[in-house]
Amino acid sequence: MAQVRVRNKHQITIPSRIAESADIKPDDMLDVTFKNGVITLIPVARTKRKDSPLAYAGIARGLWGKTTSEIEIELGKNRGSWER
Repeated sequence: MAQVRVRNKHQITIPSRIAESADIKPDDMLDVTFKNGVITLIPVARTKRKDSPLAYAGIARGLWGKTTSEIEIELGKNRGSWER
């Protein structure tokens, strides 16, 4: 039987061999119940998550520069190669 420590914010870490056996991945949801002195964790059925368009916000940050003027200069260099 594995033991885990309860952290400051009531957090626990599921031992890796148990998480692997149960196919629990980061960001999976678990139903938690407490009955007759027993805590039970049950993985919630996985469904394909649909990412919000906002999940992609900022993914290109710094790609063309950090300031507005740096970005304008970099885009100006590349505009000539764009097909019209």
